[in-house]
Amino acid sequence: MEKVITTYFATVQECPEKEFKVEILEDGPIKKVAVNGKIYEVDYNQGGDSIHSMIIGHQSHGLQISIQGTHSYEVMNRQHSYQIGIMNELDRINSASDKDSALGRQVLTAPMSGVILKMFVKPGEEVKRGAPLCILMAMKMENELCAETDGVVTELFAKEGGKVNTGGKILVLDAK
Repeated sequence: MEKVITTYFATVQECPEKEFKVEILEDGPIKKVAVNGKIYEVDYNQGGDSIHSMIIGHQSHGLQISIQGTHSYEVMNRQHSYQIGIMNELDRINSASDKDSALGRQVLTAPMSGVILKMFVKPGEEVKRGAPLCILMAMKMENELCAETDGVVTELFAKEGGKVNTGGKILVLDAK
């Protein structure tokens, strides 16, 4: 059994119900990383503030990683954009207890500037956790924003075709 140096939990916005457990097993020029128990050797180099190079299994990946928020990042890989959430063990425990007590008014805000391409809900509509609420078009990529909890949509701030800035209000959900 490998000794774990540190553990992180990652989610990808496109599939929020799936969580990846990332464990750093060896740190050095070549890192040993376990993702959900599968071990990878990763040759990793940082080439600037946001440019990163990784070689995994003899395959090279040039990545641009931009911080979007406290636990969120945008990762660009070969013209594909991914919104990634990463938390350490303590933050994950705190977040889980926050979600358990997430009753009341929840405001959905834009994770990045863009245009609301499609709005799937109207005021008064009930939604379940994970249900798509809208599609935000940013940097030529469509990002589906989903409900983090069950609830009722009470207010819309954005409309289809409308622009939103990073952190701009999109809608209000009264959580159940």
